[in-house]
Amino acid sequence: MRSLPPIARLYIAAVWAAAALVIAPVLWRPVDWSTLAILAIAYVAAERAATFAFARSVNVSVSFPIALAGVLLLPPSGAALLVFLSTFARARPSAWTRRLFNGSMYSCSAASAGLAYKLAGGGAFSSFAGLHLIQALLAALVYCVINGMLLSGVLRLTQGVSLLSVWRSTLLNSISDYLGYGMFGVVIAALWHANGGRFTALLVLLPLYVARWAFAQYAEQQKAYEATVRALVQAVETKDYYTRGHSERVAGGAVLIADEIGMSDERTESLRLAGMLHDLGKLGVPTRILQKSGPLTEDEFAAIQLHPVRGVEVVRGIQFLREAYNGIMHHHERMDGRGYPLGLSGKSIPEFARVIAVADAFDCMTSTRSYRSARTVDDALTELQRCAGVQFDPDLVEALRKAVNAHGWEPAVAPAPVEAASASSAQFDHDDPTVRVPVIRGSQTTRIEPAVRVVPRHARRSEEETR
Repeated sequence: MRSLPPIARLYIAAVWAAAALVIAPVLWRPVDWSTLAILAIAYVAAERAATFAFARSVNVSVSFPIALAGVLLLPPSGAALLVFLSTFARARPSAWTRRLFNGSMYSCSAASAGLAYKLAGGGAFSSFAGLHLIQALLAALVYCVINGMLLSGVLRLTQGVSLLSVWRSTLLNSISDYLGYGMFGVVIAALWHANGGRFTALLVLLPLYVARWAFAQYAEQQKAYEATVRALVQAVETKDYYTRGHSERVAGGAVLIADEIGMSDERTESLRLAGMLHDLGKLGVPTRILQKSGPLTEDEFAAIQLHPVRGVEVVRGIQFLREAYNGIMHHHERMDGRGYPLGLSGKSIPEFARVIAVADAFDCMTSTRSYRSARTVDDALTELQRCAGVQFDPDLVEALRKAVNAHGWEPAVAPAPVEAASASSAQFDHDDPTVRVPVIRGSQTTRIEPAVRVVPRHARRSEEETR
């Protein structure tokens, strides 16, 4: 608490005070204490059983239907007291400030929802005949809005996160969840006063607990998948210096493009995995070739250009990566058909591959290399636009430009130092579209675009004899 800015401490104290004010009337106004006690036990149990899933720490809990049932069955002060008990649901002494703020935030949300329900004409739930569905859904919506507003405020003051971004990520993405889960709360409230209703009402939560358990298993599976992918990426990064952090940034750039073009969440996640693993095939390229300074032979350059095929060979047996195969295999194809490994052109190149190609080149150009300094974001975007239609999909280049202008771009944090060595002795990044890699052909050294397919002389002779 002491480490927070004064304005943040004042905001948190104000929320605490507001919670105390909305809970206080429970001391002198009539409350059905048995209903409050049963719902409180169920609420605390639900919070203790909550699961935190994924890297974003998504809270998977069935407590909201109980909270909404409290809003419908209790006065606003009783509902506020009910949800305030979430403060004590998880014993984390070191985080008491955060727990107390969360409990206060929920109390203010529940009290506001209860007040909105009463003002909208909602009455006591005595049976299904007394159902006030519209008013109940309004209460759920008010709960969501107030919760989102209070959360946006504290994140803005403590972490500097913009109100708009928090609003989008918390409110807009959670309204449907609040209204959907709210229906279970409405059913609980409607059954509560029927014969045997309290027991029957709480049984409504059973499907939610089963769903929560299934989601928790899914979340654990996703964590295992993520660990597998990161282990593979780490293996590549230990072998090729230029891939350190590159895979993560390419995946991030690919997701920016996917969001801009409206790709579905499921496909975006597969694309993210493909972006992280697009250079996995470098495990099959000898380290001495990847780290070689100076000109490459045709065979060495061809070995590097086989890495997309090697990458697919590595992941072919990993079922959850099946959708990512095309992105890994074809991310070095070109719109003009001069890329590799198959020389595909135009829209015949899979969409995943076209997206990764743009993100890959963009990160290469905005990262420092031993033979040059990083280009600015504007310069890199200009270069991509220059190559649009020839090497890159122009629609995806434009999507990246819009996404970067809207969200910004974080280039490599710890770039490689620029050496004073000559270009002939520098180690080149073979994915960099702005350079021509020196390749020895016969007795001469020529410079070749890294994205253009190279076939060694002896391989060309073999192809001609086959014909």
